[in-house]
Amino acid sequence: MPEQIEQMMRQLKLGGMAREWRSVECADPEQYIGELLKLELKEREANRINRMVKTAGFRVVKTLGDFIWKPEVELPAGLTREAVESLSFLPLKENLIFMGSVGTGKTHLATALALKACQEGRHVRFFTAASLANILLEKNSKGTLNSFLASLKRVELMVVDEIGFVPLHKEAAELLFQVISDCYERKSLIITSNLEFSQWNTVFGDNRLTAALIDRLVHHSHIVIFSGESYRLTQSMLRQRTGAL
Repeated sequence: MPEQIEQMMRQLKLGGMAREWRSVECADPEQYIGELLKLELKEREANRINRMVKTAGFRVVKTLGDFIWKPEVELPAGLTREAVESLSFLPLKENLIFMGSVGTGKTHLATALALKACQEGRHVRFFTAASLANILLEKNSKGTLNSFLASLKRVELMVVDEIGFVPLHKEAAELLFQVISDCYERKSLIITSNLEFSQWNTVFGDNRLTAALIDRLVHHSHIVIFSGESYRLTQSMLRQRTGAL
């Protein structure tokens, strides 16, 4: 009979119950059923979050617990570390713009914040600027661009990483501008870039488009400056010195 009970639970897609029902103590029927339902709800919520993390498209999963807040991470006036980590910018549909040299932690913090948003049940997407540009070009050529843009409407936080690494062709720049414009005052963005705003025209190739893009981005944004040496380079040098001893 226990095997049949478990099989019926699985047929009803009650995976959490099927795994844990034997471990639940039974003081009375109501308590027992309540505990079983709590197990199933917990399982389904965990599965939902896992799906959201997968859908987000993180290249590598990073957490806030692993991020080191160095003095070189300069927060603007009015923005605290606690406010950043609590995602207080999301309900306000504000943006975070992380600017600084390669390897200073921009992508790590952007990923960690986006992961926390997923864990809170928020819809998130993560792209590099180059990968998003390629997706937009492909969807546009296949006639499925509107469908892709519609899928982004549910997103509450979008990360566009590495603006500045790869110059964009005119069509790609225009499509990326459209996506960012659609986010304006509708959802939050986290942008990372190794370039100052004055150099963004080298990426988008059009001064007017670049100016319009920056204007929309900074209107409701907090700009965080990452300075100092590359974390990856520092760690590599430390390993080499340690290995030489």
